Amino acid sequence: MLRTLLLLGLLLGPLQARTLESVLSAMDSAAASFQSLTANLRVVKYTAIVNDQSVDEGVIWARRVRPHVNRFLLEFSKPDHYYVAVSERKAEIYRPKIATIEEYDVSKYRDLADQVWPFGAAGKDLAARYKITLKEEENVAGQPAVKLELLPKDQKLLQHIAKVEMWISTANWQPVQQKFYDVTPGDYRLSTYSDVKVNVPVPESKTKLPATPGAKRIQPQK
Repeated sequence: MLRTLLLLGLLLGPLQARTLESVLSAMDSAAASFQSLTANLRVVKYTAIVNDQSVDEGVIWARRVRPHVNRFLLEFSKPDHYYVAVSERKAEIYRPKIATIEEYDVSKYRDLADQVWPFGAAGKDLAARYKITLKEEENVAGQPAVKLELLPKDQKLLQHIAKVEMWISTANWQPVQQKFYDVTPGDYRLSTYSDVKVNVPVPESKTKLPATPGAKRIQPQK
């Protein structure tokens, strides 16, 4: 009996092994039905030259407006309370403690933003934008995930990001973790998503800043 089981394992093993093509195909299927997402978020930013690490924790609400157009709101609660709202034309950072909103024009960076937006990403789009290597499977944020190594093809993106590592949940084929390697050696930004809920109701109001009417608006770019 043991010999039979071992033989079956040898025969079935290669058929069950994941390939890059099967992972990208599964992402294509998930992307086709993606509409919204909520998740807990933990962001670690590391600066090598001063050996400094900062950690922000919060939640994210995201919704697809139309193909390749997403809007999202991040609410960070630790260590400081602030919000980040991003649409196709602008990014806003609201700091309730000082009742101030920083407003940035991001329309000229939209192509770059599309390349790094993780949720609802189609495998075919990743393959068009990155050289992809399938790495080992790991458990991340309490769920099994496949790891992809992404090297940007876009020269403009390469001016900002040297490499991306992305862990894709095999349960819903959405990212559970991303690691962006800066062009400055040793620097990186690691985002981990937990309690991910896909295609749950996310009204438009949930992706807008909950700012008080008297909040001061500033435009640092001007």
